[in-house]
Amino acid sequence: MKSAQDTSALIRSLAREATEKEPPQGLRFHRLLLLAAGFSLMLSIALALGVFGIRPNLPAVLAGTPFLFKFATMLLLAAGGLALVRRAAEPGTGSSAWMMLIPGFLVLAMGLALDSSGFPLLGRHGGAVPSCVGAIVLLSLPALAAGLGVLKRGVPVQPLRAGLAAGFLAGTIGGAAYAFVCKNDGALFVAIWYGLAIVIVATLGALIGRKALAW
Repeated sequence: MKSAQDTSALIRSLAREATEKEPPQGLRFHRLLLLAAGFSLMLSIALALGVFGIRPNLPAVLAGTPFLFKFATMLLLAAGGLALVRRAAEPGTGSSAWMMLIPGFLVLAMGLALDSSGFPLLGRHGGAVPSCVGAIVLLSLPALAAGLGVLKRGVPVQPLRAGLAAGFLAGTIGGAAYAFVCKNDGALFVAIWYGLAIVIVATLGALIGRKALAW
């Protein structure tokens, strides 16, 4: 009898220790999502620099207002995308995740209001728009694959919406990476053509997620 009681006490003790050492499921998912997004951003930046080449005046470019505007806008929108993905994977984590998008859109609107660069809407050369949109979509693919992979570890009860959120996040990561090599600095160019690329990736994420994330 005493042996059974000792065994039961040992099991309870081990369970308490496991609970204390193992972070909650939501916290584990959040960490995994942050790691996946951070790694995807670094990979996409490396791909952008490798495919399009490192600009000779890159240090000056990185300190300039146009780059900071593009990069900050994409990162702020990506932060909102992270909240949307977490919300899609963990029902009940809050219904106001979309409000995390507001800072990014505010910075974008501020850039549009203050832009006096005079850069043309279609870019500096004839192929600027298709090359920009296509590049962002391609640079987003690693982040999209990572986002969908992480979502499969969650509980996405609405696969299409979850895929859409993953695609939005991936598109903003691709846009942030492309900012390192983009020579079209007009705020309107960024708003329209970066925005179009993000919509394309978000739609692709929704189409893939509808099947890949289905239970």
